[in-house]
Amino acid sequence: MQQSAVAFNSYLENVRGFAWSNFRDFEFQKFVQSMGSNPDALSKYTGDFTIYVNDNPIVWSITVDQLNGFSLRAGNAIPDMLPEEKARIARIAIEASGKGVWVPSTIYGLNADQMEQTLTFTQAIRSISLTSPGPIIGVMMYNLSFHSLDQWFKKVEGDQSNRTYIVKATDGTIVHSLVPSERGESLLSPDDLKSVKKAKGGHFYSRRDFGSALVLYEKLERSDWMLVTMMPVKLLIKPVNDFTKSTIVFGSLSLLFSMLLAGLFYSRTITPLKELSKGMKAIEVGNYEVSLPVRSYDELGYITSSFNRMAKEINRLILKVYESEIIKKNAEIKSLQSQINPHFLYNTLGIIDSLSAIDGDARISFISRSLAKMFRYNISGEDMSTMEMEIQQIRLYLSIQKIRFEEKFDYLIYVEPGLGQAPIPKMLLQPIVENSILHGVSRSRHSGIVRIEVTIEDGDHVQVKIWNNGMPIDSERQEWLRARLAGTPKHGESVETRSSIGLLNVQARIRLLYGVDCGVSFESSSAYGTTFTLTLRNKVHKEETKDEIYRS
Repeated sequence: MQQSAVAFNSYLENVRGFAWSNFRDFEFQKFVQSMGSNPDALSKYTGDFTIYVNDNPIVWSITVDQLNGFSLRAGNAIPDMLPEEKARIARIAIEASGKGVWVPSTIYGLNADQMEQTLTFTQAIRSISLTSPGPIIGVMMYNLSFHSLDQWFKKVEGDQSNRTYIVKATDGTIVHSLVPSERGESLLSPDDLKSVKKAKGGHFYSRRDFGSALVLYEKLERSDWMLVTMMPVKLLIKPVNDFTKSTIVFGSLSLLFSMLLAGLFYSRTITPLKELSKGMKAIEVGNYEVSLPVRSYDELGYITSSFNRMAKEINRLILKVYESEIIKKNAEIKSLQSQINPHFLYNTLGIIDSLSAIDGDARISFISRSLAKMFRYNISGEDMSTMEMEIQQIRLYLSIQKIRFEEKFDYLIYVEPGLGQAPIPKMLLQPIVENSILHGVSRSRHSGIVRIEVTIEDGDHVQVKIWNNGMPIDSERQEWLRARLAGTPKHGESVETRSSIGLLNVQARIRLLYGVDCGVSFESSSAYGTTFTLTLRNKVHKEETKDEIYRS
């Protein structure tokens, strides 16, 4: 419903914006005043309006009338409406005194003897000087395409299980629907209108002749109309009722069948189960040479045979358990990699949304391309990457943030020569950089800087320092955070249940991959800013990684 309202609002705002651009155009005002004596201007504006109608299928025709004078018409139907209908709409525009108004209207269809219902945007044209608005000199009328409206309503209603209307919010009468005879009828009761006044959009239940109905509504911007969809509740709950009935029948049959099977096999399972219980107790005390008799060839006999094989191959199973632990640790690494909270995605989408209103802004294209590169990098098959590729992703991220904060933010990146091919897990640095901007730079009143330095330490270790000059971490928070970073995730503990998931996630990944001698540390003060230091290994071998994972 919200998506439909947004789409319909975009149609209305497109027409309103085009009309307003002409309304405030001084040359257009001069043209309206001299419409009958300026054929060149008439030809120009007729062409402009025709191009607009052709480029916007939602618009059927455009009329510009000089008061008691000449007219300009462009579009599909000329003339476009009956004289008395045009006079009515003109009166509404003049009473609005230059403010654009949407009104329901009736226009000629494809044939001259066929009338169609549609919506019209009308606005009085005033002669506006530099000091004050002048008198009304004409009226503009933009008639929407009845065919496009019908197609849009049919698409919204889908399989016709619901009905959609444009309704007047003040009295609940129908402004437009797929059934022309419904226009002007009252759709919402006074009680319904009370529910509608509470919010811009939502839903409520209403009593109808056919029973209870679910009513969804979204108010249309800058008008007293709203989009209303109504669906009978019985149609909504019919699949649930059908599923409930099927479930009850199937469950009853299953229960009966299970009881019959339990009674049939009860006597045949007691003895083998007791023997199997004794065998398990023997395994518990270390007797791996126990062997149980196989009394049948059914499922229970198969379980008994499997138990005997298990007792004989217990030493081999120990090795399998060891291998499964390694696989489990690898799965934990992948799980930790997949749990990074995508705050950056939401922030970036917010930037794109705020810039999309600016026509032709190249920043939108840059952000979209950068975001696509980052996603492509993140979802590629390998879990490990190189320092050069990881820094490139951070550079894309910081470039997007620089567009967001404009002059308030800048960044510096330095990578010591020879470290470009150093191995590093994907998306390891982004949570730290993101926190530096979110909790540091963005909260500072001054211009913020993020500096990233990658250097070699002791030949075998790589240090990544991420510094920002934003708001420092308070002392109580620092003490708590150091205590959390000092530990490692215990076996079976869910990282999702712990706070500061991004930073702890990075710490867990580093220690699982490189060992407990690597990890994250930090320093923070108001005088020197906040620095996070990540200590990694310069080289990671597969066999070493497995051993480190198992020991951790």
